Amino acid sequence: MRLIPVAPLLCFLGLLASTSPSEAQPKGSAPTGDSAQPKPGPRPGIQRAPGEAMSDKARKLYLEGVAASEKKRWADAHASFVAAWALQKHYTILGGIGTCELMLKRHRDAAEHLAVYVRELEQDATATPQERAAAAETYAEARAHVGAVVVRANVPGAEVVVDGAVVGKTPLLDPVFLEPGPHTVAVRHDGYAPQETAVEVAPGSEIRRAFELERPPVSAPPPSPAPPPRDDAKRSNLGVLVAGGAAAGAGVIAGVAFTLIANGKASDARRQWAVVDAMDGGAVDCSRPAPGSQRQQCEELSSLVDNRDLFSNLALWSFVGGGVAALGTLGYWIASPSSAPEKQHVRVIPLVSPVGGGIAAGGVF
Repeated sequence: MRLIPVAPLLCFLGLLASTSPSEAQPKGSAPTGDSAQPKPGPRPGIQRAPGEAMSDKARKLYLEGVAASEKKRWADAHASFVAAWALQKHYTILGGIGTCELMLKRHRDAAEHLAVYVRELEQDATATPQERAAAAETYAEARAHVGAVVVRANVPGAEVVVDGAVVGKTPLLDPVFLEPGPHTVAVRHDGYAPQETAVEVAPGSEIRRAFELERPPVSAPPPSPAPPPRDDAKRSNLGVLVAGGAAAGAGVIAGVAFTLIANGKASDARRQWAVVDAMDGGAVDCSRPAPGSQRQQCEELSSLVDNRDLFSNLALWSFVGGGVAALGTLGYWIASPSSAPEKQHVRVIPLVSPVGGGIAAGGVF
């Protein structure tokens, strides 16, 4: 047995049976001057909702909506159809919802739902020409009160935004229905520059808008900001200064130590010279070969003199190395840049050598 949609036909019968604008409104509502008066015509045959098309719960709610619409209780019928739609998305239910919204003067919602109903009914092989004609007439009644914008875009999947609200993605199967007046229509997609246009729609009008989205030009990334100045240079300066000061100090300390040793060796050499000079009444000449004990004393004297000269030289070069390190460090410290002006100060480094001494001074003046 062929199954035929019922609810839109039942609701549309309410339009056909109305004799005045006030009868097409819920009880207690005041009639409006722009309510559409349906054209009289033959009543199409009414059949109940097909049992195999819906679940038991959805079918029960659907039938409740049919019963309420027969009694012209449009708000109750609408609530039942909406509850049925929540359980099962069947286009027949949308026809009932849209027809009841038309009777309740919710023209924009009615046009949106009836557009889907008419489109799906055209593709349903079980629908009759009378059903299609009745659906088209009901849809036309809703369209007469609202405007429509047909949106096309060259990029599929782009969001269509009307007055800040997303209404769907391209390609849209149906127009975007709008209340009469000014509106803003925009299309956007990731990776493309968005486009927007303003439209003014009138009742029953249809506007077409085609959007050509383009990818924004690729621009070079802005240069990254220079990193904040780091104190690496300051740390490097400090390391050089510390190392130079340590080298200078080590040179001075070594020089002092070698000087003390050299002085000790010199004292020992003088004592040994007195011993050699006392032998044979001072007639011993260590520069010539000497016999026996004289030769031994001369060799010891010579060793003490050599050690004195060795440590004296070591002390000298230690002081020279320390002095060079001190002067180099001082010059580096004076020449190196400073992030902030330093307070005036003076640095004094002592210099000691076997033959004399002195100081190296520097600072900020």
